Amino acid sequence: MERWNSIKSEKIENVEIDAFLQEIIAICKKHGYSISHEDGHGAFEIENTDDYNFDWLLNAHDCTKI
Repeated sequence: MERWNSIKSEKIENVEIDAFLQEIIAICKKHGYSISHEDGHGAFEIENTDDYNFDWLLNAHDCTKI
């Protein structure tokens, strides 16, 4: 999936990030939780499984150096 890369300032595909996020989602589903965030500056929140949170996580920006 293409996602915004903050280092290059463009959308690129990074299959390693895609695999990483899919593993996080699989672990969340295994335990019945999902990861959310109170806002852009506060703490992460652990919630019951929620597909909205998974979609949000999959749209994470890539801040790695390629």
